[in-house]
Amino acid sequence: MKLSQIFRLPTELVGLSELSQWVAYRLVWNESKRKNDKLPINPHDATNAKANDAGTWGTYQEALAAVERFELDGVGFEFANGYAGIDLDNVILDDGTLKPFAAEVVNLMNSYTEYSPSGKGLHVLFKLDIPLSDFGSRRRNDELGLEIYDGGRYFTVTGKIFGEAKPVAERTKETREIYDKYFIYERQNITKGLSRSSERLIDDKAVAITESELLEKMFNSRNGSEIRALFNGDISRYSDDESRADLALASHLAFWTNNDLSKMDSLFRQSALMRPKWDEKRGSQTYGEMTLRKALGSEGYRPVEAQNVQVQQSTSKSPSSTLTVAGVPENNKIFPLEMINIQSYIHNIKEISIDEDLGKFRHYKDRKTGYSNLDAKMSLYPGLYVLGAISSLGKTTFCGQMADQLASTGEHVLYFSLEQTRLELVCKGLSRLMAQTDMMSALTSMEIRRGSTSEALRVARENYAAQSEHEYIIECGFETNVEAIVETVRDYISRTGSQPVVIVDYLQILPPVNNYQTTKDVVDYNVRALKKLQTENDLVVIVISSLNRANYLTPIDFSSFKESGGIEYTADVIWGLQLSVMNEELFDKDAKLKAKREMVKEAKAANPREIELVCLKNRYGVSSYSCNFKYYARYDLFIPEKNDRELLLDFKN
Repeated sequence: MKLSQIFRLPTELVGLSELSQWVAYRLVWNESKRKNDKLPINPHDATNAKANDAGTWGTYQEALAAVERFELDGVGFEFANGYAGIDLDNVILDDGTLKPFAAEVVNLMNSYTEYSPSGKGLHVLFKLDIPLSDFGSRRRNDELGLEIYDGGRYFTVTGKIFGEAKPVAERTKETREIYDKYFIYERQNITKGLSRSSERLIDDKAVAITESELLEKMFNSRNGSEIRALFNGDISRYSDDESRADLALASHLAFWTNNDLSKMDSLFRQSALMRPKWDEKRGSQTYGEMTLRKALGSEGYRPVEAQNVQVQQSTSKSPSSTLTVAGVPENNKIFPLEMINIQSYIHNIKEISIDEDLGKFRHYKDRKTGYSNLDAKMSLYPGLYVLGAISSLGKTTFCGQMADQLASTGEHVLYFSLEQTRLELVCKGLSRLMAQTDMMSALTSMEIRRGSTSEALRVARENYAAQSEHEYIIECGFETNVEAIVETVRDYISRTGSQPVVIVDYLQILPPVNNYQTTKDVVDYNVRALKKLQTENDLVVIVISSLNRANYLTPIDFSSFKESGGIEYTADVIWGLQLSVMNEELFDKDAKLKAKREMVKEAKAANPREIELVCLKNRYGVSSYSCNFKYYARYDLFIPEKNDRELLLDFKN
């Protein structure tokens, strides 16, 4: 019997059916958990749906049709555009009643509520006027089995309503109550034992900023370089003592968050210093809690000097008023500014040998991507490179081809694929090699996967094997996080003694390493962890990133990147792939959306597609350049268009 014959969308959800926020799902057995995982499926083509890519979602009818067409197990609703959900796990008792806290949540939210697929839990669906990130960073309370999300997740929809049927309602105020009660540290514990004079005095408006904005202020402050280094995992100035470095960063965070333990914890978890030890129990507290509390009143750091700084009288009502420097109490313990005497520094420079560093830079100047037009602009120096593009524009192919081209010159390459299988990537490489020799006789990657064969394919296989001696594809699962990638790379370096080019495909699929990170926290944390890996081992690390759907009809810039704060400030080089048509005057205007969509549709359907690579940031040379390519999607092949130097040579000849 068809699912549509036994499943009817509740009346309360009919208004959501036309929203393109629906997916199908497939049950996949997870041996380690001894239960089924619900793998979200793109209703258009049965590939894996992505929580942060609306292009892999559809309407309810499309999702339902996909269940029947591809023999899937059900439908789900993605959180986005103000829609959010609360997951109450195992809260239904044997007598059918709810655990007290769950009953409180359901009654307070008073919005659409249904049974979860297990029949032992509940899902509450509602709307928010503001993002959850404005409340804080925590999303789970594992002790209660309580989760709350407004993005990066989806709900399976059973249609089995719990209690009285209710519409999906706006519940921002109620969510705040739930969040304050179940997802943040209790305030009385935060300030226990602290006097008023030990708290930082700061304007309320300075506190009411996002974590991304706060990080930006920290990194741009007078000692921002030190904070950034710690955030990126550089603990060299603390004699590589991890505990000292943890306390140092925690002390900075205490200052910048006004001693807010919850915010301190959230920001620390985004840093490259975060490791499993943070959550290890030490008596009644974890190591992380002990470190944060110690930072609130830690000894060993002198207050900021008042010399040459305007001093103002504190408005504190404590018996002995304090003097504040730029709003900071004199007795607040923070890091002293590092004072370097210029004359001494100049004299000591001659004692520092820079020949080794210059030699390394010269060594890397000949490392090339294999794309002639791009190689004319820059060399592939050690650093963190981020490549972004809209869905289905060829970013995986572009990096896959670059990996093959690097491997053909003898470079070691590790390609971490979180989306496509080894078979898919290898078949694309074979098709590409065939097309480079003779496009008329080349097979597509799909034809190769279906078993088609030819003499040209046999030759391509031999050539591919010969040029790929040190090229590895690591096929990752959906639970592969950044720490697994880091350890794999370190192990490879240890075993081979090489410095591989590392490619991660792609950033937004990497899952969180803990349960407290928001979608943005996850991206920022992963970017910094990869940057730390790159810096420690002097590597080239290339990370593929998706773009915001809102930027699909606009020329690429920094704001196009999903959760762009961490990318913009951490990456050494940022590239964007876009259709060349984006340079047309039409795309500089806000109106005429229909005309833009038609132009983009035509450009994507062209064979070959006209593609432009735009450099938005480059720490190793000219920071703004572009390169044009012809992209033959059928054969997964990018062909560089001649650069200015080549055109000049043609003219002279």
